[in-house]
Amino acid sequence: MPPRPHRETPESRDRRILKHVAQAREYWSKGTVHLHERDIPQAAEKGWGTVAQLTKAVATLRGWDHYGHEAIRDCVYALADENDSQQRQIRRGLLVAEGLHGHFYEVFMDLRAAELAMEDIIPLLEILWALLPDDYTGGGAFSQQTSA
Repeated sequence: MPPRPHRETPESRDRRILKHVAQAREYWSKGTVHLHERDIPQAAEKGWGTVAQLTKAVATLRGWDHYGHEAIRDCVYALADENDSQQRQIRRGLLVAEGLHGHFYEVFMDLRAAELAMEDIIPLLEILWALLPDDYTGGGAFSQQTSA
C-alpha cells in the first residue's frame, strides 16, 4: 500500500524537490568530509540524512507524505515493493541507513564499519536518484553529481 497522500501545488512541489536534492548533495559532501576527519557520528548522520532527503524528494514527486522517520520508512518500503528486481538493494540500503542514524545516538561503529556502511547505502542512493527526473537532478548517477 502506498504511503498517505500529501497534496500541494506543482510549484511548491518543484521547490521542495529541488530543496531535498540540494540538501542530499550537501549532506553527502559533508558526510565524506566528516568521515575523512574521523568524526564518525556526524558522518553517519549525514549518510542517513542523504537517504532521508532523497526519499523525501521521491515521495514529494509522487505526492506521498514523508514527514517523520516512520513515513520515510513507509516510502522506501513502498518503493521496494514496486521494484522486484531492486527490492533487496532498497531494503538493505534502508537497514544500513537506519543503522547509521542509530550510531549518531548510540556511537557503536568504528571507522571501518562507518566507511563500509556509507559505501553500502550508495546502491539505494543511486536507485532513489534514478527515480527523479533529470530536471531535478541534472541527470547522470548520484555518485557522478556528488563527487568532489
